[in-house]
Amino acid sequence: MTRSYKKQRLGPRLVEAARSGARWRDLHAIIGGTGAVGGTALLQMLSMYEEMMTMATPGADDVPILLATGLGRDDIRAFTRRLFRTLETRHGVERHPRKIGAGYLTASGVFVAFERFRLTALPGLGAIQDVPADQRRAFVRTFIKGLATGGGRAPIATLLAAIGKARPVATFLRGYLDKHFEGQEAPGRFRSVILGIPIPSLIAYHQDHLKQVLSHIDVSMTDAQDELQEAFVHAFRDDLAEVRGLADEVLIAHTTAVGGMYDESAEEDGKRRSIRLGFAHSAKDEFLVDKQRFAEELAREYGQLGVKILITAAAIGIDEVRLREPIPLHGRPSRLIQDAAEDIFPGAKRPGPDGKPLRHMVRVAPPLTLPLEDPPAGPVHFAAGEMLRPAYSIRSGENGFFSVANADALYRVMRVASASELALVLASVGVLGDDANAPWFPAAENNVCYYTETDNARQVFDLLNQPPLLAAQLSGLEPMALQDLGSAKHQGELHALSLLILLHRLRTVDIDAIDPYVELERFDPERFLLDHSRPLTFEDLAHWPFADLARDMQILVGADSEEDLAPLNPGRHGGLFPKKNQAQSLIFRRALEAVWAIPSLGSPIVFERDGTTLVRTGFFVAPFEILCDRSERIAEHIAQSHAGGSGGSLADFRDFHLATGGFVDLRPGAILVTARTDREDLSSRVVRCRDESELLAAIDRIEPYSFFATCGLAALTARLGALYVELREAMLELGSLQDFRWQMPRDDNGHILVVPGVVEAFRMVSEGLEKTTGTERLDGLWGYRRRAVPVRWDAIPGLPSNGSET
Repeated sequence: MTRSYKKQRLGPRLVEAARSGARWRDLHAIIGGTGAVGGTALLQMLSMYEEMMTMATPGADDVPILLATGLGRDDIRAFTRRLFRTLETRHGVERHPRKIGAGYLTASGVFVAFERFRLTALPGLGAIQDVPADQRRAFVRTFIKGLATGGGRAPIATLLAAIGKARPVATFLRGYLDKHFEGQEAPGRFRSVILGIPIPSLIAYHQDHLKQVLSHIDVSMTDAQDELQEAFVHAFRDDLAEVRGLADEVLIAHTTAVGGMYDESAEEDGKRRSIRLGFAHSAKDEFLVDKQRFAEELAREYGQLGVKILITAAAIGIDEVRLREPIPLHGRPSRLIQDAAEDIFPGAKRPGPDGKPLRHMVRVAPPLTLPLEDPPAGPVHFAAGEMLRPAYSIRSGENGFFSVANADALYRVMRVASASELALVLASVGVLGDDANAPWFPAAENNVCYYTETDNARQVFDLLNQPPLLAAQLSGLEPMALQDLGSAKHQGELHALSLLILLHRLRTVDIDAIDPYVELERFDPERFLLDHSRPLTFEDLAHWPFADLARDMQILVGADSEEDLAPLNPGRHGGLFPKKNQAQSLIFRRALEAVWAIPSLGSPIVFERDGTTLVRTGFFVAPFEILCDRSERIAEHIAQSHAGGSGGSLADFRDFHLATGGFVDLRPGAILVTARTDREDLSSRVVRCRDESELLAAIDRIEPYSFFATCGLAALTARLGALYVELREAMLELGSLQDFRWQMPRDDNGHILVVPGVVEAFRMVSEGLEKTTGTERLDGLWGYRRRAVPVRWDAIPGLPSNGSET
């Protein structure tokens, strides 16, 4: 029989299921059901059951149950808020779900249950993160002793035995049935069990815990870690086999581990892979290749059990958009704070109400300013600062929090599938079974569905282009990148764009428009700056003399007080009106805080003052993942890392990291790097350029479509200038042939706006980091400008002297 490629219509399948009456007592479990894909799958299921109830009426005792698990109270509370808001949009506030036990009964009669569940290699192991560094050895000793069931076993053998016996998911599901259906008519089995947690990411998370445990045991770290990982993988496979016996359908939202951002080429000894993910969290190519292969091995192994594996090339869920809410500090700096000998800022190591380490939020504090080379030595401390509350931030389940610009850039360059479409596949198969015409999970393909790029992301762009979210990208006051999603390089480039926008707004703000008798207690400096200045356009950049831009940028990023910013808007003052002067100071103060937010988020700013290269940093240095507890820490780290085995000089090593890491380098020149790692010979792979022309000439000498990275103000303006040339070629009469040129929006006067998320996507394309789809040509050009095509008329014999023809 020839396989059909035409899917069944979903609507008629819902009608058939509703009229059969077979689905009214379904029990579904979504492990990770408060996350991005898992939570959306639950909401898709809920909408499907409610639509079915409009076609046929269930009996009084017929209540479908949707069980969602979360790591803790915060996850469950966040998803509950999302559930309520979703139902409000459909049924109104008068039909809020009713609280019953550990869940909520919707007005339609669907019960959404919540349980706390953490999928771990060993229960209790994650608590090592909450233990002070000087007490971890004792914790490990006590933990292993509690696992031992017989005497004489070595610690590593005890760990291996305990991991091999663990069946966390099956145990949880059986426990739920026993606990909640005791003395009642139990469903007997689950209609579906969905794991919304990417397993490679989960295993990587547990590896961190196991590394910490192993560091306190006298064993070979590498060998023991491999053994423990293998034991966990096998135990989890056996766990899934047991879960398979408890449910009609078991589905896993899997991942390629690198978002599909890799290339394959045929070699004599097999396929060779190279990672294209230059903005990954670590961007360590060898590690990511191993992780990607590991993800494939897991998919094959679990598919053989009959488990359905949904592999997505890339998925970034947008659970909700938060307004003016604080941002949790990322796990890495949080652990560094707890492990530090002293408080890096007041109250840093203060425990929370439960006695565990306090969950810190990102705060904006004045940065530390140091010479990049030969800084003075000594301990440093930072102010506690003020809570960072972005106008809009996006919550994405296990991905954490990221900015509108982050989402915009990554959806464009990674061809991200929306959480809604992925969740719909999981929900429809979970409720109705697989498609009979063209199965999503063909048995002949080991029950694996590789979900490729689709056009459904356009709905995400429609969201991100809503006026308030687009305005946040154009403000210059909002952080363009947070700590969770995207690497330090990606974050640094977005921050550089926000500083460019902020500088333009400060130069164009109409200070004269301030009322001389302004009521300061009602004056909103942020609103005034946005209403009385202009968003940055490519036309503005084209007419901005580079010398003026470079001078003013050093003033902006090096300012320590409001007065330092006054030269950016000269000739404007209140004169005889002191309140007007104070209002102006409030505007400059808000701009200063926007600059300080960048190093507070972990992205150091590099600039020049009086011929000296300076770096402004917060307590966390994201490019190196270190705590800046001493003024010499950054320089010391660079020197020690270079001594550990890098090719090239110390200057080459440092400049490599400035260009490929998350430093926001705004010095007037440029650095060009063609090496992917600092382990290569950097002597010929790091080029320093004085201006745009030198940089563009150097880029022209690079092998086309190979990787490169740049930093420096000249690199930024060269890239934007070249992009402007492409964008202004857009002609309506050429229709869709203009492709990428229409991605950048225009203002009411036709000027091309500088939108950081879109610009950042173009940067990744131009530097050879775009996702390989076979259609990349539609997304922009490699390099910072189109190369000149040779004129060959004179070389072709037989042509007339003037061969032009209309």
